Amino acid sequence: MQVIGITGVIGSGKTTLASLIEKEGFKVFYTDNLAKEIIESDETVRAKLVSEFGKEVFKADGQLNSNYLAELVFSSESDENLEKLNNIIHPPVIQKMIDITNNCEKAGDKMIFFESALIFEAGLDEGFDYIITVVSDIEKTIERLEHKMNRVDILKRLAKQIPQEEKAKNSDFVIENNGSIEDLKKSIKFILNIIKSDLN
Repeated sequence: MQVIGITGVIGSGKTTLASLIEKEGFKVFYTDNLAKEIIESDETVRAKLVSEFGKEVFKADGQLNSNYLAELVFSSESDENLEKLNNIIHPPVIQKMIDITNNCEKAGDKMIFFESALIFEAGLDEGFDYIITVVSDIEKTIERLEHKMNRVDILKRLAKQIPQEEKAKNSDFVIENNGSIEDLKKSIKFILNIIKSDLN
């Protein structure tokens, strides 16, 4: 079974690419969703978050206060809070990814995908047969995110990630996402054909 990673900086279009791969009939797992599930259900993880970041990290209804956490993690010049957060969240997410991979292999899947912004940051790159990195011009990236956050916050988040040029250099495939959705479809179909041919 081939396990393929899809990555890129925030706003590069990696989630759009992942959804196109899903439409081609492949299983795609999103590590952001896995992290959310773990934060909602794992009492040990929740206790660690409160211990590190205070009880304000959860709203009155028990939901994660993501705005509060983002302010703590991304507004600081230091990476200390980001490292603390990653040390809490990454291990259970990685274990979940291993469990999913084992289950898919038992089910007879030939190819599965994980979409994650932090494949290189979390040191997961060795665990994949292939890594696809989506890159994009900075202005396109900002344009895609401006409905969710302001330019300053976008640049702060980008500064906390490994630059896309470095991610691209260490990937098996690089897709430039500056054009239309049709361009993206063509790029991924070309790559899927290469990977499929390796399975035969």
